[in-house]
Amino acid sequence: MYGGYQGRYEPKIYVALFDDPEPAARAVEVLREIGIEDRLIQIQSGVPWKPEVLGRPIKASAVPKYGLVGAGVGFLTSIALYFGTPALYPLRVGGLPLFAMPPAFVLIFELTMLGLIVASFLGVLFESLLPPVVGKRVYHPEVSDGAIAVFFQVPAILLDRVKEALQQVGASEIEPVEGSFV
Repeated sequence: MYGGYQGRYEPKIYVALFDDPEPAARAVEVLREIGIEDRLIQIQSGVPWKPEVLGRPIKASAVPKYGLVGAGVGFLTSIALYFGTPALYPLRVGGLPLFAMPPAFVLIFELTMLGLIVASFLGVLFESLLPPVVGKRVYHPEVSDGAIAVFFQVPAILLDRVKEALQQVGASEIEPVEGSFV
């Protein structure tokens, strides 16, 4: 593999620490200019900065899709229950209609909302609590003290170029870390 240069091409994960969001955002731009893909860059901060502030793309959530599917399932279930049960077991009482619409609206609304709520809740659990990667994730203790950590994966052959560029934008330290991206 790669002749005698095996270790020079294998990517490792490094962290660059910053005190302010502006240099961290500039560091992300520099890493992109060098040729590191967005999927190989991760930012951690103790402060919940908006993704645009740190130069990251906005990550779309699938929770609305889960909610829409849940509402559809709830709606179809309510239609089947309300209209299917009297059709299978007709019971005429006192000349009342078999299918009265005012109570139908209540049941349809309630089961549609129940499906929406349950599916949205499960979607939030699925997206936020379940770990997508098993193993040790990247982290630096300085993040808890207010620093902004920019993790990036780069082959060793590009490391000197990356270190120089990140020091020019204000990285306080650049060091290798153990773990994997989420």
